[in-house]
Amino acid sequence: MKRLFFLSSLLVLIILLPVGADELLVEYVDGALEIKSGGRWEELDIGDTVPEDATIRLAANGFAELSSGSVTVTLNKPGTYSAATLLESGKQVSAFNVAKVVNSKLKKLMSPDQEQEASAMGVRAAEAEDEEMTWVEEGAEYLEEGKELLLEEEYREAIEVLLEGADFAFTDEEMWEYYYYAAYAYSRLGGSAQALKLLSDMDPDFSTPIFTDFVLLKGQLLIESLSFEDALGLFDEYLRNPDRGETTKVVHFLAAVCHEALGDTREAVKMLEAAYAIDRTSEYGRAAGEMIEKLR
Repeated sequence: MKRLFFLSSLLVLIILLPVGADELLVEYVDGALEIKSGGRWEELDIGDTVPEDATIRLAANGFAELSSGSVTVTLNKPGTYSAATLLESGKQVSAFNVAKVVNSKLKKLMSPDQEQEASAMGVRAAEAEDEEMTWVEEGAEYLEEGKELLLEEEYREAIEVLLEGADFAFTDEEMWEYYYYAAYAYSRLGGSAQALKLLSDMDPDFSTPIFTDFVLLKGQLLIESLSFEDALGLFDEYLRNPDRGETTKVVHFLAAVCHEALGDTREAVKMLEAAYAIDRTSEYGRAAGEMIEKLR
């Protein structure tokens, strides 16, 4: 009888205990990431967990990546954050499948049958002296090898080759091309913070051959870092010279995610309607249509 009473009491205790409280796992840290504990700040390392009711802070020039199930949040701005708010916002962004939409488009842009604009590296190489020609050609070989590895989904090897090839760049634009593709590889490996860190060192404009790709990838990563206003600034820059094609649809879709996250559902629907109007039958047009239905 005592044993039965003990088991019944234990069962009640288990039922009353909180079940499945969400936690954030620290996946990556560059710089100081700290958690508030008992009135003081303690440093967090990769592999540490952050309870939902915790407060964390990121130091200046720091990058961090945290995850909880299918939710990933990247921090790239110094400041203090509520873990609960990060989780809630991360779940909201995750529901829109932003990474899936962007990766689908970027994969198309990287396809060998896409017409790629000749890079400044190739043009300058044709005009260089023999010694410079050798240097530039060697750099170009790194770039081509890196892109081939990306198409084969050998992302770690691609990163190594591309970052090594960046040492051969003569100009910022050339270096940015290596950085972009390395960032893409990091993102495919789930390393959003490393990818965003590389892209943060770049400042291309619409005249740069990789600008479109850059806008899509960095825009996605800014959304995942909950930097919605920064992402909108990037999308506005692109929309000054849109192509009226698939990329523009994706940019409108991403801008809608930002507006909705900022609480402006009306502007979000407006952006989605613009994407839907371009081509409602494409995968991006359908995604916009589905999102419109969710928001109305």
